[in-house]
Amino acid sequence: MSKNPLNKQTVLQGTLILTVSWLVIRILGAVYRVPLGRMLGDVGLGIYAVPNQFYFLFFTISSAGIPVAVATVVSEKIAMGHYRDALRAFRMARTTMLILGLVFSLLLFAGAGWLIRSGLVPNPDAFLGMRAIAPVIFFAAVTAAYRGLFQGLQNMRAVAYSQLIDQTMLVAATLLFSYLLLPRGLAIAAAGANLGAVPGAVSATLMLALLYRMQRRELLELEQKDFSGARENTLSLLKKIFSTALPISFASVAMSITAIIDHKLIVDRLQLVGYSHEQAIAQYGQFNQMAMSFINISIALALSMGASIVPAITENFAVKNYDRIKNQVSQAVRIAIVFALPSAAGLCLLAGQLTQLVFAEKSAGVPLAALSSAVVFWSVHLVTAGALQGMGKAIIPVRNLIIGIIIKLAITYYFTPTPLGIRAAAFGTVVIFIVSSMLNLVAIAGMVGFSFNFSRTVFRPGLAAIAMSAVVLAVYRSAEIQIGGNNWPTLFAVIAGAVVYPVALVALGGVLADDVRRLPVIGTRAALLLEKIGKG
Repeated sequence: MSKNPLNKQTVLQGTLILTVSWLVIRILGAVYRVPLGRMLGDVGLGIYAVPNQFYFLFFTISSAGIPVAVATVVSEKIAMGHYRDALRAFRMARTTMLILGLVFSLLLFAGAGWLIRSGLVPNPDAFLGMRAIAPVIFFAAVTAAYRGLFQGLQNMRAVAYSQLIDQTMLVAATLLFSYLLLPRGLAIAAAGANLGAVPGAVSATLMLALLYRMQRRELLELEQKDFSGARENTLSLLKKIFSTALPISFASVAMSITAIIDHKLIVDRLQLVGYSHEQAIAQYGQFNQMAMSFINISIALALSMGASIVPAITENFAVKNYDRIKNQVSQAVRIAIVFALPSAAGLCLLAGQLTQLVFAEKSAGVPLAALSSAVVFWSVHLVTAGALQGMGKAIIPVRNLIIGIIIKLAITYYFTPTPLGIRAAAFGTVVIFIVSSMLNLVAIAGMVGFSFNFSRTVFRPGLAAIAMSAVVLAVYRSAEIQIGGNNWPTLFAVIAGAVVYPVALVALGGVLADDVRRLPVIGTRAALLLEKIGKG
């Protein structure tokens, strides 16, 4: 057996691998919306968004928490040397997901008509899209079990590869199907876009099943190394899996239901102040499909870190190494904030320019500017939620998230029919993550402690972000005068910001050699460079 079974990576290596994967995925997700948005328009994007929300709702009910739950159980068992139980937990989860995925796929397919008739979906044009996307639930559920195994083994490459093939196939199929079906009407073209998710889901499932099959010998060798004599009964293992999975799924369900309620609230409340139904749908499309695309790209690193930290925290929690957990969480939060601050500043400053560049829709910059600060708090929420899940306290971030959601819905309801308009929904989303991230930090501090260096975590990165913002504005205005238009000035401003921020951060001492030393490939050289310039 190799010393590094199944290509296990460290937390930072896993984070980097998943971050690159997520960045590619998010960029693809944003890029394909450009031709899709121009084919379907904001009204068509609004139709396309609704089936995605219901798919996500049904998927989260059935299996959204499974990757983290399986990863938690697998990593805990491996840390204790109980390899047989680790692999039994995965096999039981896979069988359960096969059944649940099939049931919920059929429920969405058969229930699409009822959702329209009951008024839960205010747009009848979404009917075909809901049926088209229903099979994805089955394949995504099975994939969730495989991803949990590889994540628990800290093999983030397998997770990343499956995500990449899923998104690549989705982008290609979505554009192809919507283009081919566009002559048959907007509703059918939007349904074709929803159908585009099926090839990617199938491909991801087949890839992970193949990787599992290829590495089966190593897994069997891992089982043979188990001399503990321990064997947890089936019911107990299932209870462990679902005691972690259910709270996480509940949080995802809450977010899905929030998106569905948000859709109805936004459309209904905007019509109260004079918007037509089509105009209200268009506003929702700008908020949910255009503005949120930039936010989703910006939280990629935090999302990856939140996933990577779970098995590492679980291993240390199993052997009661609380000091190590405290250091891991503090470092993860600091890295998340250091990367989130410039993203939030850039999105706020260039909101209209970016949405004009990408979607040819400058008005989508209004909700994007209001959403921009969510990048910081959402990033902290993702990292702290992952830490709490790793410590077996998955219910805590769920409870905190729901508190934020309740406040958000109140903000959307009361303030959307005011001059704030669609910005009220955006501000409400920011509030969700302000509340949840702060409460998560309080919970972690109470359990294992939390080391917060304000200067290196907020103050110095904040100064670097301010310096970056000044340069970004200067470059944009100069290029606008010299070149004119929007696209090139925006691109130049983004490039300038990407260059200035890390330089300012290093100059201000916001990042030191020890922060980068453990990064794969570039870590050692980057640390030596920082030491040479006095940032050791």
